[in-house]
Amino acid sequence: MHAATTLSAKELRSLWGQFAQDDALPEWYELTEHGELVMSPKPTNRHQLICAEVAFQLRTQLGGKAVVEAAVLTNSAGVRVPDVVWMPLERWATVIKDNDLIEAPELVVEVLSRGNRRAEVAHKIQAYLQSGIREVIIIGLKGSVEFHRADGAHRRSSTHFDLALPPEFFG
Repeated sequence: MHAATTLSAKELRSLWGQFAQDDALPEWYELTEHGELVMSPKPTNRHQLICAEVAFQLRTQLGGKAVVEAAVLTNSAGVRVPDVVWMPLERWATVIKDNDLIEAPELVVEVLSRGNRRAEVAHKIQAYLQSGIREVIIIGLKGSVEFHRADGAHRRSSTHFDLALPPEFFG
């Protein structure tokens, strides 16, 4: 058995664009660094509610724009779609103009679901950080919040973002 070829950023962009035109594909997928599709189940309403609340709090506290499920090109894990992506307004202008994948947004958020495996989450965190993302926020199944940066996990955000999620989201 031979090792799968890692695609270049240009190849991943091209493949992502081709898949975006394929109406037969489900809406929730990512691409590995080898160009393989990774299918995800449709997010639950609870999951989407948490994502919307996080995006709202990011915009309110930090300004800029926060969107749910934007495609991010990583250096080592292909194209991933974090639950929430935040960047200052000027960075979004480039994305909107180029209609392209986002590279190294300032901050991404992953809201864990029951199907997430620890190794998969650790791989995503490392891929995001190696791609230049400053901070990765992980929201656990019971509402725990971790802030990951290049120097490890932290209890507080480097951006002074103070996330307060209602306990009923996790009851």
